[in-house]
Amino acid sequence: GDRRFLLGDSEGRVVTQRQRGKLTQISAEYSDEDDSLKLKFPDGSIVSGHPEAGSETATVLWGRVVSGVEIVGDWSKALSDFCGVELTLMKSRNPGESFDEYPVSLISEATIEYLSDLTRGEKEFEVERFRPTLLIGGCDPHEEDSWLGKGLLIGDRLRLRLISRDPRCAITTLDPKTGERDFDTLRLILSYRPSRRAAYLGVYGIVEASGSVAVGDEITLSQ
Repeated sequence: GDRRFLLGDSEGRVVTQRQRGKLTQISAEYSDEDDSLKLKFPDGSIVSGHPEAGSETATVLWGRVVSGVEIVGDWSKALSDFCGVELTLMKSRNPGESFDEYPVSLISEATIEYLSDLTRGEKEFEVERFRPTLLIGGCDPHEEDSWLGKGLLIGDRLRLRLISRDPRCAITTLDPKTGERDFDTLRLILSYRPSRRAAYLGVYGIVEASGSVAVGDEITLSQ
């Protein structure tokens, strides 16, 4: 379900953790097999069921129009009550369409560990802070940067093409459990990876051939 469901405000703009940090406190599960969606809120309350398509709608994300349908049910009200602002849960017409720049983000465990080491014990960064689609083990810090332009084969069928470095946003400064700002992660990244455009960490990619991914799958680089 990642990149398929999205939230919009009353003015037709996409709402993410950047605007509402506490969204990170909600856990979401979606099953393609039986088309079921479940949202669990920090107070233990759960909204679940089969997301029924309502009226056609469109939202704007980074200048792109994302078309979809409103989801009928209790989800929008529960999300609005929790965030204290009117929100509408939507489902994009095209799977994987509601992303910032590219649909896949990738980072290595070694890169995150290296960043933690720079704080000299002050902070141990969680993987969730960087929200990668794929977390890679068994490589050196920032080795993923050297894979740009190459293909990445995962498992038997999935093939990705790595396109660009990942420019990090203010979400990396938020505690992934609470959504509250707790560390200037962007300043730390820029302290050893200076850039006038953004604080880059990890890489972006696109899907060239779809497939399933499992924990422990081996990856192979290709041209």
